[in-house]
Amino acid sequence: MSSKPGTHLRGAVSQHEENTAFVTEQFLPRKQDAVFGDPFVFQTSATNQHIRARLIMLSPFPSDTAPLAKSVAYLSSRFGSIKAEVFRTPGAENHFFRLHIFACSAGVKITLPPSFRGIVSINDYEGLRRRRQIRCGRTFNERMRRGFIRLGSCALENDDEVFIHAEGKIELMLRTESDVNDRVWSRMDRGMRKIFQRRLAMYNLKLVIGIVVVSE
Repeated sequence: MSSKPGTHLRGAVSQHEENTAFVTEQFLPRKQDAVFGDPFVFQTSATNQHIRARLIMLSPFPSDTAPLAKSVAYLSSRFGSIKAEVFRTPGAENHFFRLHIFACSAGVKITLPPSFRGIVSINDYEGLRRRRQIRCGRTFNERMRRGFIRLGSCALENDDEVFIHAEGKIELMLRTESDVNDRVWSRMDRGMRKIFQRRLAMYNLKLVIGIVVVSE
């Protein structure tokens, strides 16, 4: 018995969609004094499903002046992968966010706005790096080399924050043409090694200058 063309494909797509939780959330920034003791936290959790999330940072009301509180989101899946896309609308440049992602048995793919600046904290970073399970887009890597993106958990008030706990591969990119379309990947450790080498060279240069000044 034959089936119509495309039947199996449609069945596979629908089965994949059944195993995926699609969520979209818009975040309106609130003043810091307004959220004291009453923070809003967006949470989505799943056991067996994948999560596909679109998180949109909106611009504040004209009457809401800085400082603004960071918007917070938690995405968690026990057995599924997580794909998160974060957007900033025009006028939301100072609307910072804190994103927590827990993929206990799978990988994570995150696309951040081009203006992303702040920290990325990865659980078991050294282990994942040794297994070459972390990679980032070209623009992401470039902003990291320039110091706009830092590895670690110490964030400033005007920093975006991303915290990742994943057992699978981690892909990080910015919503730029080179990252989204070209897909030129590099391992994060390469970028970090260049940063350390550059900082070490600057430190050695300052040390030499200091010695020369003292000797004179």
